[in-house]
Amino acid sequence: MDNTLHSQLQKIPSDPGIYQYYDSNGRLLYVGKAKNLKKRVRSYFTKECMPNPKNSLRIQHMVAQIASVHTLVVANEHEALILENSFIKSQNPKYNILLRDDKTYPYITINLSDCYPRFSITRRIIRHKDTLYFGPYPKGAKEILQSLYELFPLVQQASCLKGKKPCLYYQIGKCLGVCSIKDSQTKAKYNSYVQQAIMLMRNTNKMQKALESKMFSFAEKELFEQAKICKDCIDVLQEVKQFCAVDMKKLYNADVYSFVLQGNHGILLKLFVRDGKVVSTHHQFVKPNLPERYYANKDNPTSPLQKEFMCEELLHEELACEIYTQALLKILKEGSLCDDIILADISTTSLAILKDSMPELSSKLFAPQKGEKLRLATLARTNALHILTHKTNMYAKQDQILTGIKELFALDHEITSIEVFDTSHHSASFIVGGMISYMDYDFYKPGYRHYNLSGKDEYSQMREMLTKRAQSFDKNPAPSLWLLDGGLAQINLALDILESSGARVSVLAIAKEKRDFKAYRAKGHAKDIVRSKNLEFRLQGNDLRLQFLQKLRDEAHRFAITFHRNKKVKHINNE
Repeated sequence: MDNTLHSQLQKIPSDPGIYQYYDSNGRLLYVGKAKNLKKRVRSYFTKECMPNPKNSLRIQHMVAQIASVHTLVVANEHEALILENSFIKSQNPKYNILLRDDKTYPYITINLSDCYPRFSITRRIIRHKDTLYFGPYPKGAKEILQSLYELFPLVQQASCLKGKKPCLYYQIGKCLGVCSIKDSQTKAKYNSYVQQAIMLMRNTNKMQKALESKMFSFAEKELFEQAKICKDCIDVLQEVKQFCAVDMKKLYNADVYSFVLQGNHGILLKLFVRDGKVVSTHHQFVKPNLPERYYANKDNPTSPLQKEFMCEELLHEELACEIYTQALLKILKEGSLCDDIILADISTTSLAILKDSMPELSSKLFAPQKGEKLRLATLARTNALHILTHKTNMYAKQDQILTGIKELFALDHEITSIEVFDTSHHSASFIVGGMISYMDYDFYKPGYRHYNLSGKDEYSQMREMLTKRAQSFDKNPAPSLWLLDGGLAQINLALDILESSGARVSVLAIAKEKRDFKAYRAKGHAKDIVRSKNLEFRLQGNDLRLQFLQKLRDEAHRFAITFHRNKKVKHINNE
């Protein structure tokens, strides 16, 4: 531990304020607030100034990168919250991001000022008097757009308007050929179709009926592919149909958030209200850091954290404020069509703090106590709880599997995140590698990585890929487990690389049984060899631990071989 950091930790005051963790390059890792700075900061470290093993692996990785600690003392916790939000908003510290899903929501848009308006998908909101937005659609935007093309002969591609002669869409009756037929009658007919499409986009019930009619028509003509497109869109519309019964008296737009917590699992649900109707929803899993420390100390009533959070209600309030802050920062970054932002289950005090820290949104923020806004907040909370209850049962089964793997191989820490590696090549050509990431009970697509490799054999290819990954630990923290396709040689290779990097990662390998034909494996007969450095097992095909590891291995194989095939096709096309 650096002497400078050790000295800084000794001088931290016991006052309320914020603390900032910086790495050796001066990058801000994390900003936190505390009623007692000394107690909170010390909870991250052991007496020897090492990462506290009671914290999550992710936080331990963060602590291992800390080179200096800065603190700012304030008068009270209210000021600390405002200051913390200001730092998060301006500097976006890496470890403050609790919401992993940073994608923007897709809308379907149309600009009516165009000569021939065209529906398209966008993730950017640009306010213009002639531009309409429908959605957002966290799921199914492509299916809904495709259904419009099935219902009406509209321009599908921007390039179509640049052409000089009708394309394939015109020849098969899915376009009026406006690129070459520019008479007033065709334009009037096209505009009529646009208005009909807009009407259906605003009325999902009518749209569903039109799609059903079209689907049956396609089916009678044995055009099953087109019928399937209509069916997919109907399914998307039905997903949000349960919410469409909520019809507000006022035709306005709102985003409604509800954060619910059970144990150390949380769900943030968002309702999108457009023109007084709930048009879609989106939810995401949240595994915050505070509950892990809180529940790890729950049986110790003398713990400083237990004293600080005397009940789960206070803990939920603290976390909800932090989660909502992240969601609001996303709105500030991306823009939004909403008039109001409704936050469920937070106190007027927390609402005031959020308004003070984000004056740009102050007039839009509400924590309703009555009326239609409360009805929306209650709807959001009810559905968030329903989703979380279902997810919690699934998570419990997943935890049993991960605990079973940990105990089977006597691993020295919990499995919270996994990275799986595989290589792919064809006769030593187009050599690539793929790494997939698994965390928070699901595949984590932003953590996927492709690697271009030069090794001539599988061992050197794996060494090259693992070395590249280890060299990026400073930017993307190491997981708790590496899973490799191979045996003891690959495990020893990985352990050597990890030892050189100083990372604390467990390593397992899985090797396919020789009998690998699909029918045999599909019936659950595969008994792949799973091993650590010192232990080896041939688990039964119906063993959930084996099936879980096989699922990870197969996903890594799919990811690597897809990259290999795409690279090969690109090379052939360029010749």
